[in-house]
Amino acid sequence: MTRTIAAAGAAIVCCVTMTACSSPFGLPISGSVQTLAPVEQQTQRVYTNPQGPADDAQPETIVKGFYDAMPAGVQSDGYRVAREFLTGSASAGWNGDSSALVYSGTPDFRRRANTMSTPQGAESSLIVEVQLQVVGSLDSHGVYTPTDSSTISKVPYILIKRSGQWRISSLENGVVISTADFEQVFRQVSVYQVSTSGKQLIPDVRWLSWRNWRTQAVGEVLSDAPSWLEGVLRGTGLPTIKLAVDSVPVKNNVVEIHLNSGINALNEEERGLLVHRIRLTMGDGNAEYALKITGDGVDYSDADANVKLTTEQPTAGVYTLTGGHIVSLASSSPLRVGEAPGYDDARGFVFSSSGGAVLRADGVVECLKSDGASCGVMFSGESMRSITEGLDGEVWAVSENGRELHVSDGGKETDLKLDWLGAADSIVALAVSPEGCRLALAVEGEDTNGVMMTGVARNGDKTLSGLSKAATQVSVLRHVTMLTFYNDLNLVYATTPPEGNSEQQEAWRQMAPGPANAQRLPNGTITSMASGQISLSRRLAIVDDLGIVRSVSGSLDGSWTIADSQVTALGAQ
Repeated sequence: MTRTIAAAGAAIVCCVTMTACSSPFGLPISGSVQTLAPVEQQTQRVYTNPQGPADDAQPETIVKGFYDAMPAGVQSDGYRVAREFLTGSASAGWNGDSSALVYSGTPDFRRRANTMSTPQGAESSLIVEVQLQVVGSLDSHGVYTPTDSSTISKVPYILIKRSGQWRISSLENGVVISTADFEQVFRQVSVYQVSTSGKQLIPDVRWLSWRNWRTQAVGEVLSDAPSWLEGVLRGTGLPTIKLAVDSVPVKNNVVEIHLNSGINALNEEERGLLVHRIRLTMGDGNAEYALKITGDGVDYSDADANVKLTTEQPTAGVYTLTGGHIVSLASSSPLRVGEAPGYDDARGFVFSSSGGAVLRADGVVECLKSDGASCGVMFSGESMRSITEGLDGEVWAVSENGRELHVSDGGKETDLKLDWLGAADSIVALAVSPEGCRLALAVEGEDTNGVMMTGVARNGDKTLSGLSKAATQVSVLRHVTMLTFYNDLNLVYATTPPEGNSEQQEAWRQMAPGPANAQRLPNGTITSMASGQISLSRRLAIVDDLGIVRSVSGSLDGSWTIADSQVTALGAQ
């Protein structure tokens, strides 16, 4: 039986068995660049027009009306209607912008007795408890954290009756939003951070209310980065720089940002980086985005004129290893580019125009030259669980015990440990982001399960210098065995192939971190996935247990097309 293995900047194809394999690969070190817009960015919104409380409404109806009004509060009206369901004192103390719970399904509103004494002046008091299937939450900075939706959450609201009318008198801060409303009322914003190398931009994904997202976005650029990026960023922590007014208006199609005098104290380089980060954040990565920035009246709109950092992504190639031949799938006509015989039972493969590596059946990682010839073993011949490609030809490997990472870069090898990994946890697979400053890791264990993301620190020459000491949860889905960055914002991952059809294989995609959307898969058992360029288009590529490579592009919900129809024939020649 001929075995096919494919590398797509991040993919491998396993042998024709039910054994799962991890998804490796990153980016080649040469080739043209292209700008890719976020796949999931919301472009059209539906505005809601909620109604206030009706006379003599029952307690459950009051709470339900409050739920119906909260989305409009986030999106447009600043909770004007939502506050009509609250008592005056509750309205004064409630902050809807402090956090958010995101739920799926239909809330269940249940009345129960209030064992506390009825407040003075109230005719009656009770509690309406809302049972929800919570799938995630947002903090005050717009950072999304997924939640295990298998547990039903209960949110209580105390109501009192005065002058014959029920109103909510006590509630927790924050809003409760359905998954159907989430992307209508919250806007995905990438707060662009600068890596320690000073040469890479890292999109720090946030979800901010459409109502005032520009004001919030500038505030987040000026704030400290989240803990999972600590130690891997440059130019963070700007405590003396604030918005002069708590507003970012748009006048004559130009966004105006007025800062205080704190920006004047920065040197020219620091000021240029700050202005550039604000420009990219406001323009969704567009370095030509027009805006006006002042600091205590001084115009700094052109302070980043000499800053060359862009969000463009290198082109990622797609390669397969089949029958001892390395084949490029860059176009509709696959091309044999190298010979690498003797790896019919290989467990993993990474490749670019400069060479790569193969994870042999015995777990040893062997270096490959650009023509497929061997250039020796890596990592002292120690057995590895999976491999993937990193930045500029790096080869990343997960140790056989799943506890350590090993990186080979131009002959230099580095061993890494993850400070946040629990004592009984292990890494199953990993993927490196296009800019090389983020790791997505599939983890299983007692303390951590799902997909985690952590930061990668780099020196001025972009070489690896370490990892962040913290991580953030991207998904709570168990049994993830393959994952890839589709582009700089979107992560795609899938579970292990089912055994005996006992479980359904699942795949998901999401702006990471953010809510997950189901990724449609073709029929068959998927054994690995990757992303790369095929026929000049960015595509998600998958391999099934028969060694067939298929790809999909665009919305990722389109039709899957066979990408390797000639690969088997080429391998047999």
